[in-house]
Amino acid sequence: MVVVAIVGVLAAVAAPSFTKDNRAGAGRDLVNDVARDLQKCRSEALSTGLGMRAFVFSNRIELRPYVAGATAGAPPRAPTTTDPVTRIITNPAGVTFTGVVVPGSAAPVGGTLSATTHADLDFFSTGAAQFVGQAVPTGATIYLINGNLPTNSPDYDFRIDVTALTAFISFRTI
Repeated sequence: MVVVAIVGVLAAVAAPSFTKDNRAGAGRDLVNDVARDLQKCRSEALSTGLGMRAFVFSNRIELRPYVAGATAGAPPRAPTTTDPVTRIITNPAGVTFTGVVVPGSAAPVGGTLSATTHADLDFFSTGAAQFVGQAVPTGATIYLINGNLPTNSPDYDFRIDVTALTAFISFRTI
């Protein structure tokens, strides 16, 4: 009976640690998934010859391919939010994309994205990436926060960097 009581006390002490690890892991897992899927976008654009566009919303990223030209030799057109989706990366509860900025710019304050407002990144068949609406070539930095954790936690906020010329994807905590 004493052994059962000791095991129960140890489990009660360890439970908060497991919960915190799960909350911290949600942000890390999302960052890993996004980096992997953006790298897949680059690979798909290279292999198919059609670009890919990532629509970054506060609660998800939607990946859509460029649409081939209607006639032979016509250039492909950029996808819109009404075109078919290749993949959707959804955020776990409490984790939010706050903004997309030009590399070297300050992190957005208060968030610039919502469930309907998005920022876009293009991945081209040449292997390059472009933050849509910016001067060519311009990469992007995507910011996200894990609201499940205190702001002083090392896993509270992350950034994902996308370089312009090579579409190299890297991420780190801030």
